[in-house]
Amino acid sequence: MKTTLKLPDLQTCEISDVLYIEGKSNYSVIYRKSAGPITMAKTLKKFESQLRLHPFLRIHKSYLINKEQLALNKLSGDNTLQLADGTELPVSRRKREIVKKSL
Repeated sequence: MKTTLKLPDLQTCEISDVLYIEGKSNYSVIYRKSAGPITMAKTLKKFESQLRLHPFLRIHKSYLINKEQLALNKLSGDNTLQLADGTELPVSRRKREIVKKSL
């Protein structure tokens, strides 16, 4: 199983270093613990299929999170999840039950 992602400019990133990935049309922004965000010309759907063997979860049409980076393993009252760095991300109504089962 691969443990790194290929990034632009011949860089690599440990998959465990990824906090979450935000989809923006045909681009995705990878947010990491150790460095700033990186934008890639790859859809979130492609990342989702590439990371299916890792602890990643699609919580919204625009967000794919690393479950190992969750601060709390529960959904808050306003349907958000908090990551280890303090970022709060929304959970869509359609994904709410899937998220609850996987936590």
